[in-house]
Amino acid sequence: MHLDSYNCVLCVENVEEDIKHLFFCCPFLSTCWLYLNIQWDTSLDFQTMMLCARESFNSVVFREVVIMSMWAIWTQHNIIIFDEGFLSCMKAVTLRVKPRIKGKILIWLSSL
Repeated sequence: MHLDSYNCVLCVENVEEDIKHLFFCCPFLSTCWLYLNIQWDTSLDFQTMMLCARESFNSVVFREVVIMSMWAIWTQHNIIIFDEGFLSCMKAVTLRVKPRIKGKILIWLSSL
């Protein structure tokens, strides 16, 4: 998929996003993880990182908290990217539609 930028939309570091950054290294998300009392040692391989975080979390709900948190991170990330992208695309469509439809689309977009 082509995007205007592949930089992280959740932080201001202006770094190209990858999975590690998105879920573990982004400063915004690091703060969220600390709030949940989950600490990731990103210098470790993935499996060891998970095991160490689970041990330090010290609760049987670790897996559920991580899964729900990652889902929330992923959906918020996509809302930021695709809702803005959707609006831009719809505004671009108004440049090519009949004038009577253009007004209706713009009214609908302004209600979002």
